[in-house]
Amino acid sequence: MSVGFIGLGSLGKTIAKRLIDQGVPLVVWNRTKEKALDLGVEIAQSPAELSKRVNTIFVMVFDSQASEEVIFGKEGLVQGDIKGKTIIDMTTNHYRYVELAYQELKKLGAYYLDAPVLGSVIPAQKGELTILVAGEKEKFEEHKGLFEKFCRAIYYVGEVGNATKLKLINNIVL
Repeated sequence: MSVGFIGLGSLGKTIAKRLIDQGVPLVVWNRTKEKALDLGVEIAQSPAELSKRVNTIFVMVFDSQASEEVIFGKEGLVQGDIKGKTIIDMTTNHYRYVELAYQELKKLGAYYLDAPVLGSVIPAQKGELTILVAGEKEKFEEHKGLFEKFCRAIYYVGEVGNATKLKLINNIVL
């Protein structure tokens, strides 16, 4: 399985480092290329290029607008080779966006997992995040081994949208 990672903010970069430390070779893309230089991994020039090089792509960006841009934008993942690929979107998104993203990617022959995480940088460094995953169960099972590399608790919660709704409820309660 070849793996890409988009979004090297503080939590995204920590998860990417954890995956690398656990033996997962990554190809990464970040809007600010300099944030990727110290990872010692291949750096794609655009999300579209990244999608041509890997078959699983983690996305962890600021919000739904940023997710939409890296997936569907002018140089987004869908501009590359997306058919048969799995996008694991860990962004804290709006639930309506994830439902639309899932439908659009399905039309293009790609898979979308709605997979926000609970936790921060320190739990991420220790592999102790919680991840909520919604989408096709077969794709969840196929990628569970990757989640185990940076998460202590992994929950499959059914159809796309459920994971984001649970994450947003969690954010309100905390």
